[in-house]
Amino acid sequence: MRNKAYDRLLVGATFALTGFLALRAPGLGDYSTDAGPALSSIGDGHLSGFFSHQPAMGPLSLYLRAPFAALGLALHDGTLGVYRWGALPCLLAVASAAIWLGRIAMRSGSGRLAPVLIVAIALLNPLIGDALYWGHPEELLTASLAVGSLLAACERRVLLSAVLAGLAIASKQWAVLIVVPIVLLLGRERVRVLIVTAGVAALSYLPMVVGNFTAFRHALDYISTPQPVVTVFTWLYPLSPSGSVRITNIFGDLRIERMHQLLGIETLARPLIVAVGLAIPAYLWWRSGRRLGVEQALTATALVLLLRCAFDPGSAAYYHFPALLILLALDATAGRRIPAAGLVAGAVALVVLDRFPAYLSPGLANGCYIAATVAACGLLARRLVAPPRVDVAAPPGGPPEVQRGVLQPRGTVVLG
Repeated sequence: MRNKAYDRLLVGATFALTGFLALRAPGLGDYSTDAGPALSSIGDGHLSGFFSHQPAMGPLSLYLRAPFAALGLALHDGTLGVYRWGALPCLLAVASAAIWLGRIAMRSGSGRLAPVLIVAIALLNPLIGDALYWGHPEELLTASLAVGSLLAACERRVLLSAVLAGLAIASKQWAVLIVVPIVLLLGRERVRVLIVTAGVAALSYLPMVVGNFTAFRHALDYISTPQPVVTVFTWLYPLSPSGSVRITNIFGDLRIERMHQLLGIETLARPLIVAVGLAIPAYLWWRSGRRLGVEQALTATALVLLLRCAFDPGSAAYYHFPALLILLALDATAGRRIPAAGLVAGAVALVVLDRFPAYLSPGLANGCYIAATVAACGLLARRLVAPPRVDVAAPPGGPPEVQRGVLQPRGTVVLG
């Protein structure tokens, strides 16, 4: 009875905090030149405008945000108010993922403090505010769906994992990086997983293709041509010269700014990221006798997502949010009483990704970023090559009916 009361209190507090964060979103960022025109059109009842203003992101967040944006318009809110309403479902996805992680931690024997800390780290880290400030709450939605897909795969919930993976890809294209880990985790079900994942993603895009194929093709072409901009949150920054950069948004507005730029090399970044995302989990799977355990899968995914940020010339602070959630998943599945990996990652995000760029020169801030991320990648890689560890925790009053490398939905965790 006490556990139910505690669970309800935690859930209620989490969703209340989520609403507060949504209504305090600090800025519009790219919203006015990205998702804003489509959501304003559908909110006003103009379906053709929704399909003709297809932003660079996947369509899923638009579907989820549209009813909330319409509510904001019905309440006569301004552009910022409508944006905040639309950000709410994306933040609710983060809250749901955090609650799921908290329950896994409790089942794994962490005690009652760990779920509270997990929720706090997931929602109160500076990357949430950064994504909202720059107008990209869909990144938060995608991260939550991707982590949910991995958690479902760890629990051998095949259909749920595949559906969540497909939805994640339909929200933001980088989510393809989680497909290999979930396929390797689910073993004999891999063909079914691939079919369902691809089917869900395709069905999500279908309305956009049918509604306005020209706009869909334009968005696809825009996504396929990265901007020649290099930020301080990438290992490529020291290799890039400073100069005048031509930046365009998806609807054609052009501005010229003096920034760091990579001429030609930026086209290789995304293929490299995809190759790394395929190679690391596949190598671990092969090295482990064609079996991938929960801890291995989560650690490998955290490393892949961190390398994605490091290799992407246009990496932003909020790009690191998925890796933070994966580290919290490692804490939860291990049953740690204090989510140490998440706490450290949250602290580093606050200092290196949030404070240093505001107080230090770009070059020095980038140097700190490179040092922190190289150290993090080294620690994750060391963990991956360490000898396998088996940790069996039996549920109270029952035998340890577990499989090696499987996160049990209702009690135990075995990390291999």
